[in-house]
Amino acid sequence: MFAVAELIGAILYLVNGSKVWFFGVFGDEWDFLAGRRLTLHDLLLPHGDHLVALPALVFRLLYALFGLHSYLPYQLLSIGLHLVAAALLRLIMRRAGVRPWIATAAATLFVLFGAGSQDILIAFQITFSGALVFGLVQLLLADHDGPIDRRDALGLLAGFGALLCSDVAVVMIAVVGIACLLRRSWRAAALHTLPLAVAYGAWTRAYGRSARTDFHVPEITRSLRTSLTKSFDALGQVPFVGWALAIMLVVGLAIAWRDSSCSERRPRLSAVFALALGAPIFALILAVTRFGLGAQFAASSRYLHIIAALLLPSLAVAAEALARRRRALGVAAIVLFLAGVPGNVADIGRNVGPAARYREQRRVIGALAYMNLAERVPGSLKPTPTFGAEVTVSWLLAGARSGQIPRSGRPTPGQRATDTLRLSLEQLDGSSGSKCVPLTAPAVRRLALGESFGLRGAIAVQSIPIGRGVRSQPLVFGTSLLATANTHTLRDVTGPLELRIAPVISAAICE
Repeated sequence: MFAVAELIGAILYLVNGSKVWFFGVFGDEWDFLAGRRLTLHDLLLPHGDHLVALPALVFRLLYALFGLHSYLPYQLLSIGLHLVAAALLRLIMRRAGVRPWIATAAATLFVLFGAGSQDILIAFQITFSGALVFGLVQLLLADHDGPIDRRDALGLLAGFGALLCSDVAVVMIAVVGIACLLRRSWRAAALHTLPLAVAYGAWTRAYGRSARTDFHVPEITRSLRTSLTKSFDALGQVPFVGWALAIMLVVGLAIAWRDSSCSERRPRLSAVFALALGAPIFALILAVTRFGLGAQFAASSRYLHIIAALLLPSLAVAAEALARRRRALGVAAIVLFLAGVPGNVADIGRNVGPAARYREQRRVIGALAYMNLAERVPGSLKPTPTFGAEVTVSWLLAGARSGQIPRSGRPTPGQRATDTLRLSLEQLDGSSGSKCVPLTAPAVRRLALGESFGLRGAIAVQSIPIGRGVRSQPLVFGTSLLATANTHTLRDVTGPLELRIAPVISAAICE
């Protein structure tokens, strides 16, 4: 039945994922595709403060093989890693003495955990899922009695693989260290954590970190509470089922602890308890490093996916403890696990954005790469700052010449005018203008070749044809989630332009 659940999950994710194209959660995938070369230095560059060398390498190799012709080869990795993680979680549950049906019900909930579908359908999220899978492998290899042996060496290698994927590995390595302390010895814990901590510290020293941190206790508490409560809500889906799962966790783990002797707890429960501790550790790291984005950011789909993985083995152990007391309680626990499946299946396609957005981004990339105008503008120009901040004209032209970027279909006149505007106006960080005038209403601006103006905030820009032609669609320039500078300069790189500009976010024009 678990194999059937995995198969159903694979089909559902492939069907729902067919609308997704290269973007990531915040345009992340363009960093791997267009922002890095296949060199050791570029692979080790941080992305959002994460060490992502292994996913970046995988993306570069897949781009060399498949280009942008299909998203499926990239997406198969993220879907596959999720299904492998579900199988590893079930193995951990079985090792902890959870009976097959309870383990299968709990693992099936994770297989079909649509609330975490960002980590499953977006290929960039192999950064998170890869660290999770490598970390679970390290945990399974380290979770044994006896002296240090070959399993520990393989586990350390798996931990290094996790470290090369993302900072999720920091939590997973901590989980392995806690499990080794609970079951084995401080020497085993040191073996599985200290070499990786030294490697991570060396990378941090060489490449630095820029994550904003804060220790404002109310904000941290609110973020921590949001992450954990939303995770239970996502697992339960149905009203009050999340609360029932939380109560089952507390009561069931207390019973499991009381009903087992010390000699039984260490081999059976060490890994499960360590994973359970990993959930608040992960949520706390989010609260400290991402506090500026708000508490609700801590409930993002990709974070719920990791927290659910960390919690489910302990939930299964709690359900097993209740089932041993009374069979009806075990049946009730299975019902609780399966109650959230329909809602999660419905959530699969909701966390990855609308299909129309991906279709338009695909059209834009394929059109810009083959426009004659692209040959006449600076190669450093970045024509898609709102969704592909690392994409440059020179990268687009190279992809067109090599055949790695497929040509889009024939554009409409409005689309061609909009694509022309993307190649005509270059956005640069910073502004030389010292006098800024607030832009409170739409205005018309005329530019000659080489002329520019400064911008604070964000504006919508629409090109007005000089003579015959059609207007472009409005494009947003200035400060955004991907273009984070406070001020920008917009420069005309093609010739005379007549632009209609309108404020979007507290805009001001600087001269």
